[in-house]
Amino acid sequence: MLPQPAGAAHEPNRDRPGSWSPARWAYSFYAVAATGAVIGQSWVALDHMPWPAHMPVWTRVLLVLPFAICLELLAMVLAAMADERMRLGEHAYGFRVFSAIVAVVAVGIQIAGHWPDLYWSSVFGLLSSSAYLLWLLHAAARRRDALRASGKLRDTAPDYGIWRRIRHPVWTARAAELAREGRTDDTGQWRPLKLYESLRAAELMLGDEKRRPAIAHAVKRVVRTDQRDPYMADVAVSTLDVDRLAEELAARVDYKSWADRLTPAITPPTVPSTRAGTHHNSAPPDADPKTEEPGSPEAESALPDQANDPESDRRPEACTTEEPDEDDDAALSEDLVPLLPAARAARDQLVETGRTVSRDALAQQMRGNGYAIRNNRVSELLIALRREANTGSGDHLKAPA
Repeated sequence: MLPQPAGAAHEPNRDRPGSWSPARWAYSFYAVAATGAVIGQSWVALDHMPWPAHMPVWTRVLLVLPFAICLELLAMVLAAMADERMRLGEHAYGFRVFSAIVAVVAVGIQIAGHWPDLYWSSVFGLLSSSAYLLWLLHAAARRRDALRASGKLRDTAPDYGIWRRIRHPVWTARAAELAREGRTDDTGQWRPLKLYESLRAAELMLGDEKRRPAIAHAVKRVVRTDQRDPYMADVAVSTLDVDRLAEELAARVDYKSWADRLTPAITPPTVPSTRAGTHHNSAPPDADPKTEEPGSPEAESALPDQANDPESDRRPEACTTEEPDEDDDAALSEDLVPLLPAARAARDQLVETGRTVSRDALAQQMRGNGYAIRNNRVSELLIALRREANTGSGDHLKAPA
C-alpha cells in the first residue's frame, strides 16, 4: 500500500466524539462477565479449601476475593499489554502465550470446581471464556483501526461479490489491490478507489501488461539492429527503460488515422438504386444472349455484327451502339464512376477494330483489359457514354474518319 498523504489518515467514525458505536457495549459486558467470573472463582475457593469451622463466611470471602480477581483479570491485562506492543509493530509472542495460559487455567478452574453441577459449570465457564475472547476481538479491531489510520495497514477493498471473484479471480484480486492503494484526487487528498473505478483500473492494467511485453520486445530488436557492436547494443538495451519507451509509443499512436485506414474494410459496398423505367428480366445478368426476350438489351447484343453491314460505313460508330431502354437523364452510380475511363478506352478499341460498340462487346473488351464487371453494369456505362456523345462532352465518342 502506498503511504497516504498528510491529512488523509483518519480515525473510524466510532472513535470520533459524539458518535455512537456498538463497541461501547463491550465495556458493560466486561464488567458483568468479570463480576460473575470472580463470584464463580470465590465460590470454588469457599467449597474446596479447608477452612476452620469457627471462621466466619465473610472473612473467607475477603481472603479469596483478591486472588479470584487477579486470576480472572490477569489474562486480559496480559492481552492488553500484547496489543500495545503489536501496535508498535512487534509480535509480542511472550505476552500472548502467557495470557492464553492464564485464561485456560481460569476457565478450567471454573468448570472443574463446579462439576458435577452442569449448569453452574457451564455458566461460570462461559462467562470467563467469553469475556476473554471478546476482549481479544475488541482489542484486535481497535489495533487494526489504529494501524490503518497511521498508514501501516492496508485499507479495506470494496465488496466485489462471490460470483465475480469465482469467475474472474485475477481481475478482482488486482481490482482489490488497486482499490486499497487508492489515488490522489484533484484536490490533493488521498482516497481509495470505489467499486467500478477499481474494476476499470484493473482492466486497463491487465491490458497494458499483455501489450507491453510485445512492444518492449520490438523496441529491443530495433535497438540491437541500430547498434552494430553487440556489446554497445547490450548497454543500450540495459540503459533504456523499455517499459517507459513502450508506454510513450503507445501514447503516440494516431488511432484516428488507423480508423480512417480500416474504415473501407468494414464498409459495405454501395448497392445501385433501381431507376424508374428499367426492365428487369427473370434471367440472370450473364445469361446467354440467345435465350433473351426480343427487344431486350441482351437480344439486341445478339444481332449480327454491323461491321459486315454495308450501311455501317456511312454512319458514325457512336450512332451504332445498341442500348437498353434506359433513361438518358439517369445519373451514373457512384461505384461505376471510376470505371468510366476504362469504358471509354474499351469503346475506342472496339471502334478501331471495326466492331460494334454493344453491351456484350464492351463487357468482353473490358474484361480483356483486366476489369471484372457484370453485363448489367455495362449497360449503365453505355448510357453514360451515349449521354456524353449526345451532349458533345467527350471527344472519344466521335467515330474516326
